[in-house]
Amino acid sequence: MAPQEGPPRNRQDQEGFIFSSECQALAEGMFALRAIRFGDFKWTFHNDYPDVPLAPMYFELRMVRRHLILRNYPVDILQSEARGLTFDMIADVPTAITPTVALLANRLGVGMVSPRKERKGKGSGALVDGFLPEDIGTTVLLIDDVLSRGDSKLILAENLKKEGAIVKDIVVLMDYEIGGRLILERNGYNVHSAFTAKQLLGYLHLSGKISTSKYHKTLQGFLEIRDFFRKVDGNKF
Repeated sequence: MAPQEGPPRNRQDQEGFIFSSECQALAEGMFALRAIRFGDFKWTFHNDYPDVPLAPMYFELRMVRRHLILRNYPVDILQSEARGLTFDMIADVPTAITPTVALLANRLGVGMVSPRKERKGKGSGALVDGFLPEDIGTTVLLIDDVLSRGDSKLILAENLKKEGAIVKDIVVLMDYEIGGRLILERNGYNVHSAFTAKQLLGYLHLSGKISTSKYHKTLQGFLEIRDFFRKVDGNKF
């Protein structure tokens, strides 16, 4: 099944959340490309917390870049999320979201920079690729595909600030709701997400893409991860 050519109409789930036509098109296209997968997956946080239950789903935005039409939907979604925010440039969290952010920068007519976790060890030695001395004092909107624990976003946002940028807002497509929002907000950042993992699963279930048992099993898997990190974070989310 090929990703569909155009977005369906907006659809409301059982809890009243409106899953926009662009979000539906992205979800259906990624499902068709097997870029939304179910099973048992290691995520980055398992390196620091090996006892965390394995993740029950994997959202692989990297697959979207290969499809001429599908790759425009995350751009549409992020453009909507950025509407009303104040910024001079946008920045990616490399590398899954990088092509999407480049397309968005072109659409918005703004510059794009790419922060690094560590200063480049050769050449320019840049900590933020594309950031110039005259950019000091400009406001940068940081963008990523998903939010789990927020560790990498926090490092990159702080590195942008070290170079002289102002960072107030972070935008993601999907929030897994396992504590990342709280961590970023505690550090002074406003977090904006287009949808949550639960809302994505709700749409896939409502549209017949996944069974009721898979829907509940996946939600339970995320609940177990959330409960683990609630203990780590002191039950504060």
